[in-house]
Amino acid sequence: MNGPVTYIPSQTLPGDTELIREHGFTRWMSRDLLQAATDFCKNLGLSSIYSECSPGLVTRYLFWRPPQGALVEVRSGRQLDQFKAFDHANAERGWPLLSLHISENMIYSGVWISPDHYGTGKSVLARYGITPAERQVAGPS
Repeated sequence: MNGPVTYIPSQTLPGDTELIREHGFTRWMSRDLLQAATDFCKNLGLSSIYSECSPGLVTRYLFWRPPQGALVEVRSGRQLDQFKAFDHANAERGWPLLSLHISENMIYSGVWISPDHYGTGKSVLARYGITPAERQVAGPS
């Protein structure tokens, strides 16, 4: 990444997918429950494909079963500088930013995926009416 980065978060779209999406989310969880819940889901072969942080700093996830060989990194509840560090590391290894939620408090929650499975991840997000995130790198001026 050579220039400044602009992040365009995922959007939740209105319509038929709203009900599916709302039923797919976990309940809102405080930070003390998050690690146990994500560890439990990881043991079941599930990973977050989208995460939201509320202004009250509680988080909810939308889980999926990634395809065989897919690698996913999930970071939720981060300040911008922390998020940028994770994003930079993932961009360096060629992993696209799949989904991103930015709360009203400017708390960032993102999911990166191994590049071979990005298309599959986008398709799953679309079924829930969620657009993929975008990372735009400004070129030299």
